[in-house]
Amino acid sequence: MKLYKAFLSTSCILGTGIMMLSLNSCLSDGEESFILEDYVKEIIRVVGIPGDDQAQNSPEVSYDEVTTTISNPTCTVEQNEDGTNVASINLTGIWNDSNNDWLSLVGTDGNVNGNSTKRAQNVWVDVDDTPKGIDVYNTSEGEGQRIVMADLVFLVDNSGSMSEEADGLATQVISWSEKLAASGLDIRFGCVGYGDSRFSNTSIGGGLNLTTVSFLKEYLDRSSGTYRTQGFEGPDAYTLLSAAESGNYNNGSCYNECGMVALRFADQQYNFRKGANRIYVNFTDEPNQPGGKESWSVEFLNNSLNWNPAQGTVHTVWSESGSYSWRTLWEEDPKKMSEYTGGTSKDVDRYFRNATLDDLPVTGAMQNSYIIRFTNIEDKMDGLPHNVKITVVSEDKAVKAVKSFNVIFGENNAEE
Repeated sequence: MKLYKAFLSTSCILGTGIMMLSLNSCLSDGEESFILEDYVKEIIRVVGIPGDDQAQNSPEVSYDEVTTTISNPTCTVEQNEDGTNVASINLTGIWNDSNNDWLSLVGTDGNVNGNSTKRAQNVWVDVDDTPKGIDVYNTSEGEGQRIVMADLVFLVDNSGSMSEEADGLATQVISWSEKLAASGLDIRFGCVGYGDSRFSNTSIGGGLNLTTVSFLKEYLDRSSGTYRTQGFEGPDAYTLLSAAESGNYNNGSCYNECGMVALRFADQQYNFRKGANRIYVNFTDEPNQPGGKESWSVEFLNNSLNWNPAQGTVHTVWSESGSYSWRTLWEEDPKKMSEYTGGTSKDVDRYFRNATLDDLPVTGAMQNSYIIRFTNIEDKMDGLPHNVKITVVSEDKAVKAVKSFNVIFGENNAEE
């Protein structure tokens, strides 16, 4: 009866009771329980979230029809004031190449930012192949009613070949971070330096755990050139150094420019917040160099058992104009890290003269983030993985995308 009281008026409860009595006359105890629970789920309502009875079937989109990517999302569950479990999917922006702009997502019955609109639905969510009624919040249209959390980590190649870029890059990182922090996002910043380590038994040269923009600036301004991202700072500096020197982050090669080592170091050692979008920006002028180890290969990210959506999206800034003959496990395309996680890539020259970080696609992606909410998940709170599918089809059919991943509801955990 707990499920009824927050959502039904007295007359509705009386009507429901009559229905219970009618069903009781023709069902066994087990059958009654199953059907009544389904009925209760049908009538649960949360203000602002369309019910599942309003949900429409998602359009069929084959993978060869996909025109854009959906970034790796996070999915969390919280109870509202009535004790009802509400699931939230957080993801960064989806680019509409047909009109050179970010797509505004529209939920069930034209629901955008809690209001019914005249726009056609263009995003659908299915859980275990069952359509869900969804409320969509677009940050670009929301005037700050909901705050999107983002944890952003810079992965910075600090090898000698980056000496031309290092100072200009640091200046831009600081300026860009200050703008993001002032944009209304609830954002924290971290950094990992890799490629030229002065420590033993590691490819990691330094780092700063997730913190404020002021501490990031202080960290990068300690020195100049590639030494800016050498050494560890912050209250857990010794812990990070010990982890780096543990032998777990050495790619076994004299060529240590391996962004995957830096990515996995941050993933395993940094203090990410529950429900925050995890975003990485990898700056490098060299191929990913795994040293023959599969665990450091970009292909690691192409396996759902290795990297799940909740672990984040990688965006790549590539400052090498030359061409390479890519070799798996030795010299790999670093942009694959973005391709496999739904991120973006940007080519710049060796001095960053042809672009600023404001021009990076990830800037617009964060500022055009989405929160998609749905309910009626009581039977999914069982500690088991459930398949969630996001389908996006724009009204003009120019944008088509699909993302499937598994969620253990109630945990900050999802796997593609």
